[in-house]
Amino acid sequence: MSYQKTESHDEYLKIVERYKDYEAGTYESMTLKEKMDFLDGVHTENIPLFDEDGDDMDTADDYYSIRDEFLEQPEQFSLNDILSFLEMLDDSCCQPSFMETITKIIHNIVRHYQQEGVVFLFSNLNKVPEKGIRFGLFVNIYLLIKDDMTYQFINDAIGSVPSDTVGLIHKILSGKDMPEVPEKDGQTGRFPVFDECGDETVLERKRELEKMILPLLT
Repeated sequence: MSYQKTESHDEYLKIVERYKDYEAGTYESMTLKEKMDFLDGVHTENIPLFDEDGDDMDTADDYYSIRDEFLEQPEQFSLNDILSFLEMLDDSCCQPSFMETITKIIHNIVRHYQQEGVVFLFSNLNKVPEKGIRFGLFVNIYLLIKDDMTYQFINDAIGSVPSDTVGLIHKILSGKDMPEVPEKDGQTGRFPVFDECGDETVLERKRELEKMILPLLT
């Protein structure tokens, strides 16, 4: 993606002015890449959803239409499109729900491609940007483990990826030796820990995976 996060309110107001004549439904003539760029533009505040008075703009209608289409139609994406969505992840985003949307889109694409999708995501965990490690590493793995369908592909997928990737997955599961996570206030926080998530099914599956992975690390 080509966008950089908007840093000032004055800059945002200039962007609002550029989009004041935008008409809802414009997204219908966009290519898939243009829709993906639009999504990223909203998340980085390069495309406004609200005017200077806080009222919805027509861009909001198109944003939610694109979001819903992406979530409901993962078959339109190739596996390589996952890489573009990974690039969008930013733990310091002012709206965490935007990043939750991106991880759900990624998960639905992986789910559509089944084991091939799980292997692809595992194989590209090292491409998650530093600014997006909480969503890119922890949340993506969490969703794979929590979902009954994708969980069944994990064992075979782990056997298909390089040892350094297996090692990274083990670190994500344990929460140890992981870098700190950037936060929206400019500070950093601790990488999330599965053992503190409170979901018993996820925790049991996490322990099963650790037992399976451990022999592969020696």
